[in-house]
Amino acid sequence: RASSSSMHDKDKDIIDRRSALIGGLSTTALAFMTTFGTTTGDGAWAAEDAEAKTKKVVAVPYTPYVVTSDSSEEALETAKQLNAAGARLYGAFWCENCNKQKELFGKQAMEMINYVECFPDGVYQNAEGHEDVIKPAGICTGYTSAWPLWVVPKGEDDEIGIQGQVKKPRELQRLIKEAKGEKFDALKYFT
Repeated sequence: RASSSSMHDKDKDIIDRRSALIGGLSTTALAFMTTFGTTTGDGAWAAEDAEAKTKKVVAVPYTPYVVTSDSSEEALETAKQLNAAGARLYGAFWCENCNKQKELFGKQAMEMINYVECFPDGVYQNAEGHEDVIKPAGICTGYTSAWPLWVVPKGEDDEIGIQGQVKKPRELQRLIKEAKGEKFDALKYFT
């Protein structure tokens, strides 16, 4: 009897393993079909059709940021210097640091600064009635690595800039001097 019981246990183990294997394969197939869909009659994946219907839609119309702070004397003076030097500030209306930079200068100074909006048509992807606009405008070509981006001409064919940081007016005065080839007086700057 012990030997038949032992045979019975072995058969039961084999059946249990087969059931587990079949169950595992069924679960894997079900997960695959749920994730990737099933094929339609023409061999295309049904999931592609479902994906086309559920693509993420982005629709952010251009809304210019309205500066509310008043300009300090230092900001006004720096804005005049930036304007005279031919400086440009590149940014995007949705960029938090760009808007912080504008507030730091204030509304009166920002009127003197040559600001270049890199998304003048807004941002759109898969939005009905709009072509996709997911890259900066052509005017910003070459000036898109990080915003805000200050650019100051240096000589005839060169420029220098600071990108991705909110800069105080005093720090931008240093950039103007550097573009002009003037030496930076660190003692005067930090005192």
